[in-house]
Amino acid sequence: MQTRDDDYPLDPDISLTTTHAVGGELSLAETPPDSPRHWNWLWQIDYRAHRGPRQPRIDIHAGGRHLVTHYLENGEQGRRWLNLTGIDVWHGLVVHPLHCSLASQGTLHGFSRAELDDGPVLFVAPHPDDAELAGYGLYRRNAERTWIVTLSAGETLKRLDKQYWPALDTAPEAAQRRKGWIRAWNSATTPMLAGIPPERLVMLGYFNDTLAALTADGTADAASPESSLRPSDFRCWNRMALPTDAEAANDGAGLVADLAFLVDAIRPATLVVTHPEVDPHRDHIAAARACALGLRRAGHTPRRVLLYANHLRGHRGFPPGPAHAGASIWPGHYPQSAFGGWRFYSEVIDAEVQREKAVSLDTMHDLRTRTSPEKRLKRLIAETIRGTRGKRYGDHDYFRSHVRCQEPFIEVSGAAFVSALASGEDAGPAD
Repeated sequence: MQTRDDDYPLDPDISLTTTHAVGGELSLAETPPDSPRHWNWLWQIDYRAHRGPRQPRIDIHAGGRHLVTHYLENGEQGRRWLNLTGIDVWHGLVVHPLHCSLASQGTLHGFSRAELDDGPVLFVAPHPDDAELAGYGLYRRNAERTWIVTLSAGETLKRLDKQYWPALDTAPEAAQRRKGWIRAWNSATTPMLAGIPPERLVMLGYFNDTLAALTADGTADAASPESSLRPSDFRCWNRMALPTDAEAANDGAGLVADLAFLVDAIRPATLVVTHPEVDPHRDHIAAARACALGLRRAGHTPRRVLLYANHLRGHRGFPPGPAHAGASIWPGHYPQSAFGGWRFYSEVIDAEVQREKAVSLDTMHDLRTRTSPEKRLKRLIAETIRGTRGKRYGDHDYFRSHVRCQEPFIEVSGAAFVSALASGEDAGPAD
């Protein structure tokens, strides 16, 4: 049995001691807030998986209604933090663990909820599909005030046989150009499913896998790869002119200038971008730094920054379990952060919006993978044995792991974000 305790530099507004009775009732030792729906909740509890192949899970009910089911890792024990955002009543909280045991004592941490209605929301995606994976529900609820900026077209194509359609192009550069063109079209159209107009969808077109070089050492200056491709090749659907359009090159100075221009135009109260301490993808780390450099140049600081992670080191396929289950804070050990204390933020999305999210992922060509019949059969057998069979809207694992009833984020102050990332400090994945 492997022991792992997840740990975070959380700064909750309230922490309530909980007692979990044998019959499942969850009681609070202190008086809770009157309106639990105005809060984001994380339940800190120790668990131990039972022996056997079945996936541990925890069913949570509130007021006689099913609230959420969280799946946990098999063969493990230790401290976990379960997302209970969505509680709207305090009476009748019941927790039923299956294939695992829970400690009798825990702590419910509450974070007062920002409704994000105090100004524009700027959602920055390193690549096409990052915004949809992390926050389709969030940007749909805030569609009337949301802008989505996609930094890279995600055009990298290492082999011609990896084209979306075999033999469509016969030269690598033509195939790469077409892939970026298709993915830019995805970025320009998919958010319209959620009601975001095309005027607020901006594609910058910088090259895939180069964002780290473009923001290295704070200089924001790097040479373009040897190619006739230019960022402007992937801006053809933009409704807003950018300052680098005339002579767009794949350099960091242009990237920061474009972001500063957009910040000046939008003046976001909320920035949503990848968490550079959690998500290890080099482009994702660089996306956060580029945003901080753009904010510093523009001289504007958002009130809050919501940080998300679509990739995790050592925890492939997180969260476990089928689509429509819960999604909690990412596993890991983060004793401290360059951003100071973390606040937890979670979007709760109903079943219909979850199905919309599955449709949005299907519009992304890069997620239209097709597994072989043999792999499908193996997956079916494994999920049947684990007890995690559920609806599948696509072959890519993201249709399981990211179509959930909750979307988790970490909230930090805009000032702390800019100070940590635009002042020369290195904020990268923590050990």
